[in-house]
Order: sequence, then C-alpha cells, then structure tokens
Amino acid sequence: MVRSCTPTADTRYSARRTTPARALALVAVAALTLVCLAGSAHGAVAGNGAREALRGVVLGDGGPQAGYRVSLRASYLVGGPHEDVLGTATTDSDGRFELDFKLIPGRPGGLPPILYVLAEKGDSMLASVLASVPQDGVVVDELTTVAMAASFAQFVDGASISGNAYGMHNAVRMAANMADPASGAVGDVLASSPNGGETSTLATFDSLANIVASCVADEASCETLFQKTTPVGGTPTTTVLQALANMTKYPSDNVPDLFALGADGPYAPQLSAPPASWLLFLKFTGGTYSEYASDNLMSGPGNIAFDEQGFAWINDNYVPTTPPSVGCAGLRLLKLYPWGAPYPGSPYFGGGLSGAGFGITLDPQGRVWVGNFGFESPACDRPELVPPDPARKIPATHDSVSLFRPNGSPKSPAAGFTQGGIWWPQATVSDRDGNIWTANCGNDTVTFIPKGVPARARNIPLPGGVGAAGKLRPDASDGPPVIKPFGLAIDPSGRAWVTGNAADEVYVVSPDGTVEPVETNGLLSHPMGIATDGRGNMWVSSSSAIDVPCGTMPTTMDAVDPSAVLFPADGGAPSRHAGGGLTVPWGNAVDGSDTLWEFNFGQNPMVGVTLQTTWGDTGVSRFCGADARDCPAGVGPGDPISPPTGYTSDALDRVTGGGIDPSGNLWLLNNWKKEGPAPSVFLSNPGGNSIVIVPGAATPVRTPVLGPPVPFADG
Repeated sequence: MVRSCTPTADTRYSARRTTPARALALVAVAALTLVCLAGSAHGAVAGNGAREALRGVVLGDGGPQAGYRVSLRASYLVGGPHEDVLGTATTDSDGRFELDFKLIPGRPGGLPPILYVLAEKGDSMLASVLASVPQDGVVVDELTTVAMAASFAQFVDGASISGNAYGMHNAVRMAANMADPASGAVGDVLASSPNGGETSTLATFDSLANIVASCVADEASCETLFQKTTPVGGTPTTTVLQALANMTKYPSDNVPDLFALGADGPYAPQLSAPPASWLLFLKFTGGTYSEYASDNLMSGPGNIAFDEQGFAWINDNYVPTTPPSVGCAGLRLLKLYPWGAPYPGSPYFGGGLSGAGFGITLDPQGRVWVGNFGFESPACDRPELVPPDPARKIPATHDSVSLFRPNGSPKSPAAGFTQGGIWWPQATVSDRDGNIWTANCGNDTVTFIPKGVPARARNIPLPGGVGAAGKLRPDASDGPPVIKPFGLAIDPSGRAWVTGNAADEVYVVSPDGTVEPVETNGLLSHPMGIATDGRGNMWVSSSSAIDVPCGTMPTTMDAVDPSAVLFPADGGAPSRHAGGGLTVPWGNAVDGSDTLWEFNFGQNPMVGVTLQTTWGDTGVSRFCGADARDCPAGVGPGDPISPPTGYTSDALDRVTGGGIDPSGNLWLLNNWKKEGPAPSVFLSNPGGNSIVIVPGAATPVRTPVLGPPVPFADG
C-alpha cells in the first residue's frame, strides 16, 4: 500500500510556514498525487485491510493542545456504512497522538472513502481532511479546520461529511489549496501569487482561523460561535465544523459579531474590519503569477462548462499579450482540474477556434462545443500594431462552432463547422438529446444542430431580425442586427429560450423551428445571460448597459436599472428583481437549491475606467429562487440573499460567466480587467488573466448541465 507521496514536513507548530511553488511544480504535484491515489483521479488511498498507524499533533490557539480525543474517520460514498471511526487516541501534553487503524477499501463500483481527522475536547473541535496518510504525520489546527469546512460546506452534517462522490473527492484537493495537512501551514495556492498578499482572501482565511482559535481558548466563545452561526429558524449549530460550514452557506449573517470573536487571534495577516462575507475567493492564473504577459495561460476567459467529474472547460477571448498590445481573437480552449490547476496538455488549439465569446458547452458524450464569435479589436487588421503570430487569423472568423473530443483533440476542421448560417455566435448550448443550439448575435437567428451532426444543421430566424429575409451574412448596407441573440437556456420541454440583447426581448425556439416571442412587459434592458431552474422557471440578466458588439461597434453605457427578471414556468407575468449588489449582470447560474447567482461585469462607471478611478470591488449577487423552501428564513421568491454590496472581493475583475460544480464551488471568470480602454477602442488587450473559485458557496449540481440543473439526492 502507498502510505504517502506527500513531501515530509516537520510537525512543530508554525502558523506561517509556507513554500510557494512555481506553476510547473503545482502541476507536477497534482499529477504525482493522482499516482499516489491508487490510480483514481479523485480518491483517497483505498487501503488493503492491513493495520496502519497515524501519527500527528493537535495545535490550537498558538500552541499544542493536550487531552483532545482524536478520531480518524472514513466517509463511504457507495454502499456499506455511512461512516466508520477507524481509530481513536488522546493527545499527550505536547499535543501528540498515535492511533492504529485498518483502512477498509472502498465498496465495489465506488470511489475510495474520504479520510478525515477530528480532534475534540468539550465544544472545541479541530479537523483535517486527508488525500493520503502522511508518512511523517499530520498536523490538525485551525487552518486545516477552516480549509476542510469551507471546501466541504455543502457536505457537513454536524461532525460528519457525506455527499456525491465526485464533489466530495474534489473537495479534498480544494482543501489542500488552502491548508497542508502534513504541516498545518497555509497551502501553496493560498500562500502564493496570485493570492497571498495580493488579495484579501488570505486575511479572511486567517480571520476565520482566529475565530476557531477563540473557541479553543475559551468554551464561552464556542457558545457564541454556535449561536451566531445557527440559521434563523434552522437546526441549532453544535459543532465547530458545522459553524464554519454555515459561515460559508450563510456568509453574511452576523458578520460583525463573528469577526469580534477572532479579533485578537494568533494568525496574521488578518482582516482589520468585518468583511462583506466570509466567502473565500481563490484566484487562479495557471501559475504563481499575476502579471499580464504573452506567456499567460489565459486572456479574457469568457464562459465555463463542467464535465461529469467536475473538470472545468473554459473558452478564451484573446491571445495573451504583454500590455499594451492589441487584443486579438483567442485561439485556445482551456481545461482545469476541479481544484483549479491546469490540466496536462491544456490549452488546446485548432478546430477553428477564433475569439470565442460566451459560447461553450459539453454534450451528453462529453464532447466540448465552442462558439467562435471572433472577438477582437479592429486594430488587429493593422500589422504595425500587432506582433507577428503565424497562428492568428487576419481578420478573425465569426461563422463557426468548434468541436473537441473529451481528450482535448479537435474533431472539427480547421475552419470549424460552418453549416446552419452561424454568424457571430454567442451562447452555445447542448440539450439532453445532444442537440446543439447557438445564438447568432450577428444575424438575429438561432442555429440548431440535431444530435450534434453538423451536416443536418439548420438556421431558424427570429421574427423581425435581419436574418428573417434569408440573408445570413448581412453587411453594413443591411444595417446592424436588431435583435442580437446572446444568451440561451433549455427548458424542461427541450425548447431553447433566447435573449435578444438589442431588442430587449426573449424568444422560445422549438426544435421544429417554431418561434414564440415571450411577453416581457417592458422589464428587460439589454438582456444578457439566461438560466433555467429545476422547475423550468427562467431567469434573465437584464444588464441595462451592455450593447453586444456583433458586427457593430458597441455603445456601452453606465447601468441605470440592472435587474434579474423571472419568467415563471406556468406562463405567469414576469417579475423584476434588484438589489443584492447587482450592478452590471452578465452571466448567471442556478444551483441545486434553485438559488440564482448573478455575475456582475464590474461596477459603474463602465467607460473610461483607469487605475486612478475610485472603483469598488466587484461583487456576486445571490437571489432566492422561485420556490422559497430552500431559502433562508424570511426571504421570499426573488428576494436578494447577498447583502446590498453583493459578495465582494478584490480578487474579482469584470466577470462575464461562471458556474457551479459537483462540490458546490462557484467558479467566476475574470473576463476583463477593471481598468482599461473604452470598449469601443480595444487598442490594448482588455482581457483578464484569471479565474476565481469560491469553495462550497452553492448547492452542488450534476454536471454537465444539459437543461434544467439537477441536484444530487445526497448533496
């Protein structure tokens, strides 16, 4: 049996012993971990039934903790007992322990069990989740406790964890991003650029650890912690693990009181004032860097789709450049591990990729489809402004979708699949039957590809659009598109709901080509993304600001009346919902509790923002769904759950797309820099170079999402 592939670590107490790693090292460690885990892409060590020993130390409130009852536990995911206590011990005067255990293999047909350690004394509790059994022992402290609780927030039940297999196993790796169970120190990802001292996430993490330390120091603090993290009308909190999980699920409740608990804790740097929320925003660029350069992994990530196991596929607007180079059409498709590290072999090229915008989806076969919007600056046609690049198309193409196999190799030809009148495609979505739909922003039409067979593709014009007369590549003499289809979502009947960004309308398109305009009651203003919930209710991001530049120059303005508009599944009148920090909503997503998450394209103003502009942090907005049964007490359908600021973070730039994975992690794409050129110019590359993952924030969903989101029965 493989005991550990983890680098050895001294288990002496150190609150700040971290070793930043380079990008290649992160990938290598991830790959090595996969080998260590008995060939599983997700699992903990499966075990062979032999007797083992686990050694470690329990540290808290700045020193070793004696008299703690330590238990090693296994949470099984398929069949058998829900959870086993594999062994127990009590810490000595130095906080050390050693326990014997027999690790029972995972059940046939399932992934290996999740291993975690609990250390308990009275109401105090410290915890750590393990990817393997470290040969040189474990450290259980406040940092490992916070990392586990945030990553497993949607799976915690008192002192136990349970949930869907992929989500649980991916959460083990996410916890390791934040704390190293072999050393008890801050994890490399959180300690290093683009995190570390560059955002407030590390300070928020330390403040959470200091709250736990207050409970270790004084049982009265535990009682306050439990009281302040009990949801209104909900089950009383009785464990530290549950308290921290609740601080992720209800991140803006009682923040000042909770902040005060950890104000004098041992961890630094910590926050100097209460945050907008306790959510942890982990930033990823593909390496340990934040600077914009031509060797960056990404530039302008636009939207995201997840495969069954939670691996993330992301399209990319631009070619990475060193400022102030011009932003030209991106040529790459990205794949990331479910915990944010780049997947070996990514990025992928070819297949007609050309400036993908908002369009990316996985079909039921696990294949990846990308809509080639051809997003670039007009200046890309001026060779004197653009560094030579033999792979770049001049000008960019706007008339295709690309198809990639699950292994990242292109299946579409060099020009992409162009059948079906595709023109400046934005949203690109698969339904459960494998039909592919694209919203063609440039000619006011929708392309329908039955069963994903391009030779059978057909074009469906929207009424009153420039494509209704049959001219599918309109030129300047035809005038600009008047509908500008942008967002697209599939309802329970397999119909596509399409937003009209220029028309302020929504259309329902059936596979047989029937188009039905939806009564909007004048509630929409420059609508963008659209998402369905599990019951077939539709949510539209009404940006009040964004004029999509599909074949035209944009006339982006400041948002005056941003909102989320709900179209009920029963055909009732739509309703408008605002607040919750909503500023410039672009994309959106619905989680497994039918809660709506809106992704804001930054704050106002929209135009002429510079480094000197006083600009607040970008926020994410969260709304109660159409059915309030899964909402916090006192919050009704469509009411904001997030505070008036939104869930803000200085890790966020201008966000377009995002999504929710099987762990309940919220992924957000920093598509544009906060500061930059006016959108109508693009004389320097505006593309952001990062994505942000918020561990445990949302209710998990089964992926890929092919129509209404499907929750897991077991979390």
